[in-house]
Amino acid sequence: MKKDFTIEAHKFGVQGAGETAAEVTTPFVDQWPISKPANTVVAIPENTTNVRFADFGPFYSQGYDDITMACQRTLEKLVAESIKTKGRSLSPTTIVNYWIGGFRYLAPFLSLLHAASGERLTMADLNADTIKQFLQHLRNEPVGYSSQKNYFTATKSLLRACHRFGFWPEADMITVWPRNPFPNSNKRKKSQKALSKNEKRFLIKALRTEMERIVAHSEPLTNFDLTVCVLSIALSTGMNPTPILELTTDCVQPHPLKSNLRLLVSFKRRGMNTHVVALRKSEEVAEMASIHLYAADAIELIVERNAAVRAQFDDPHRLLIYECKRKSHAGQPYRLTAAVLHQTTKRLVDQHQLETDDGKPLALNVSRLRQTLINRVWELSGQDPLITARTGRHTVQTGNAHYWEAPPEAETNMRFLGEARVEEMRGKSTIIASDRTPVSSCKDVRQGQRAPKNGQPCQDYLGCFRCKSFVVTGDDLYRLFSFYWAALRNYDTFGGKRWTKYLKQVIRLIDEEIAPHFDQALVKEQREKAKDHPHPFWRDLSMARMAIWAR
Repeated sequence: MKKDFTIEAHKFGVQGAGETAAEVTTPFVDQWPISKPANTVVAIPENTTNVRFADFGPFYSQGYDDITMACQRTLEKLVAESIKTKGRSLSPTTIVNYWIGGFRYLAPFLSLLHAASGERLTMADLNADTIKQFLQHLRNEPVGYSSQKNYFTATKSLLRACHRFGFWPEADMITVWPRNPFPNSNKRKKSQKALSKNEKRFLIKALRTEMERIVAHSEPLTNFDLTVCVLSIALSTGMNPTPILELTTDCVQPHPLKSNLRLLVSFKRRGMNTHVVALRKSEEVAEMASIHLYAADAIELIVERNAAVRAQFDDPHRLLIYECKRKSHAGQPYRLTAAVLHQTTKRLVDQHQLETDDGKPLALNVSRLRQTLINRVWELSGQDPLITARTGRHTVQTGNAHYWEAPPEAETNMRFLGEARVEEMRGKSTIIASDRTPVSSCKDVRQGQRAPKNGQPCQDYLGCFRCKSFVVTGDDLYRLFSFYWAALRNYDTFGGKRWTKYLKQVIRLIDEEIAPHFDQALVKEQREKAKDHPHPFWRDLSMARMAIWAR
């Protein structure tokens, strides 16, 4: 494969003819033999997944022992760091991802590379060309674009850790990794869809029914009961799944000012920040079940009921601990994991026959409840980005990219957000020809508020009226009224319901909020010209139909 393979093999500890494992060492921070270690299993602390160990045994003697050994030792050091820092360096869940989403996807590629070359691979063989081949290998896998990116990112993080610990010292971290190998991945990935009002109403009814049952008894909470509490907490706080699953028994603190409020303290690893949320506290536990589903009461209920079970667990401060009911592990304490939460949430949906508005089984998870709360705040705040971002505990840019959606009523509550420029009074126009749209003008058709921001011009013509980059000048009135008359003429062919939803308010905006900004003689002239001789783009509504179907 490479002419200097023998030299590199000696440098990185691969056994040669006549050599023993004890004789071949490396100058790394930790000197370690290349022979298969006695223990190939890396124990992983309790985490939000069901994975508790990483077994590297099957990956030895496959032609890339040097890489396997480096990754095993790196994982061991990452686990030790995580334990020492109590998860502040890397959470055990992230380390699991390095194993499942990283090494276990890299290993099959290394097997193919070894079979093609017939030579043993070392860390020195992982160069820029090899990484490009690995990328191509992922793209040939039958997984989605976002999954390919996640596997590559996990592998990259693991190998970068190998470099940090001295197991890959010759690698140049700048040149070995391709720049942005998965462009526009955030646009390809669909965010969770918020629950509709009916879906949320039926879910709350189901949760209240279950909470009434839980409160009426006194035995420890099962994994199903804990799931009901987790969904209630998520619905009222908008917390992410991992921070909820990692809550501790002292996460609820007294409010310094109001006796009927509590403070919920959680830790978000990605931002390395502690978040504090004010929660309402009910006077009686029964009120929580029948009226409010207060998150603070649900947490205090878990703390009280499952105290004996937690006392038997390795980490008695972990909140979501339950007693296993399976015969093989009956009576043993277990932590509520993401996988168990997913399974029991499906049980809740099945038991209460929760459905979508079109009659299909409801796909429910904590992320959807977060999306639901944030969009409700977005709607109630009058689409205020600062208030909504503060509630979701993220930046305005993150909320705009992943969370905020226009409510169903947005079409009927539509208002003109753009800018009317009376250019004829200034004597000249400041809009260049490339920023003209079929409807009017735009401040920036490629980087405007609703533009795709991928270098392509915006094609959302019906969205112009809700876009802050929308600009109307006197020169634009002819095209604007051509669209106006096309909308009025094509009521029957467009479809009454669709016309009312998408075009009725546009007509009102043009008449009431845009036209009054301009000289009425000019408005009348351009309106009549567009009616008798419409712009070629708006002789019918075929382009408007395409814009709607593309949504």
